[in-house]
Amino acid sequence: MTARLAFRVIFALVTMVLGTACGVRPTGVIGAGEPAVAQQAVPQTTVYLVRGGALVPVRRVAFPGAPQAALYDLWQSGPTGNELAAGMWSPLANLVVHAIRVRDGILTVEYERDQPVTRLLMAQVVCSGTAQPDIRRVRMARWKYVGPESDQPPTFDDQHPSPGWTLVVGRQRKCSDYGKLMAP
Repeated sequence: MTARLAFRVIFALVTMVLGTACGVRPTGVIGAGEPAVAQQAVPQTTVYLVRGGALVPVRRVAFPGAPQAALYDLWQSGPTGNELAAGMWSPLANLVVHAIRVRDGILTVEYERDQPVTRLLMAQVVCSGTAQPDIRRVRMARWKYVGPESDQPPTFDDQHPSPGWTLVVGRQRKCSDYGKLMAP
């Protein structure tokens, strides 16, 4: 036997002994349910819809870092198909909104000057707004023409209002102001 062959035999024996000496016996495939799937948690938030004249909380996707986004989404999208089928609706859908802004924990909703704002609509906006992180109170702000009398007020532009237009800001409100409108 040559040295090279002897080395190979010894190496094979050592490898075999080390491989079997660890005490782990080989097993077959063990079934333990479905394969693992990576999932990412989707942040949720609460907004309010109306059913039977009362506010009902519903869960929606949250937009971290943009607390006004949930209200924008509710205004733009309204209730989902399932929510409509459950008899829910949104008075906010009928409001012409110019801006929704957040500053120092106060959410301000600027809306069209001639739009009527009912108590139920206010409750929906205030409770949906204050359900968002970092928003403590909500106020509504209505554009109004207070300029000189004329047959027709100047054209309205909320980014650059012409002279005579002013923003009438309501008082700050919180959801507890509308406790009687909450669904039981």
